[in-house]
Amino acid sequence: MLSAAEKIDPTSATERAGFVTRVDRVAGERSARITISLDGGSVEARRATSCLLDPIAGDRVLVALLGDGSTFVLAVLEREGDAPGSMSLDRDLKLELPEGRLSILTKDGVSMASAGGVSVVAPSVDVKAVDGRLGIERLALAGKHLLAEFVAVKAAASAVDTTLDRLSQRVKRAYRFVTELDQLKAKRVDWAAEKSMRLHGENTVMTADELVKVDGEHIHMG
Repeated sequence: MLSAAEKIDPTSATERAGFVTRVDRVAGERSARITISLDGGSVEARRATSCLLDPIAGDRVLVALLGDGSTFVLAVLEREGDAPGSMSLDRDLKLELPEGRLSILTKDGVSMASAGGVSVVAPSVDVKAVDGRLGIERLALAGKHLLAEFVAVKAAASAVDTTLDRLSQRVKRAYRFVTELDQLKAKRVDWAAEKSMRLHGENTVMTADELVKVDGEHIHMG
């Protein structure tokens, strides 16, 4: 395939088009072994670093035959049918845009999986979706301010522990249904009702270590 002069010159290169007949991945080797049908015979090649699309059997590819005897797949020219494409690198990859904006548009969704951590650093993060699901075994959230607006919230948990310096709530109506025990421990408790307050129970006990005071314009007992 190479002339005698080209074989002598290790810097020479000849390009051919061929078809991938087999792709083998060998343990311990960073690059797959690609067998290509070329000029009536077959050659074994490696994928060039610039060729991001992984070749598969049946692909028509552009091959570079170098004077030192090495062979590289430069590009995947054609792929029959609707076989999916795969892009991979055997090293770290950095995608940098000093100017401009990166957009990713898909029709059927985006999936992300990592054996390590995933980090996102940005001045602001905006996520919009119709449905959302978040499953985390352990969650740590730290922030200075939180503003949340919901039409309806439904939460289910086996245990919730909250430690706060101050808690302030403003609601129009509040309902709580406790099936077993409701306990409040505080240094001081101040309840004030603008119109009426009602306490009812099968048994009601009110005790004090020093003073119990009942004051009102009318007091009915019994």
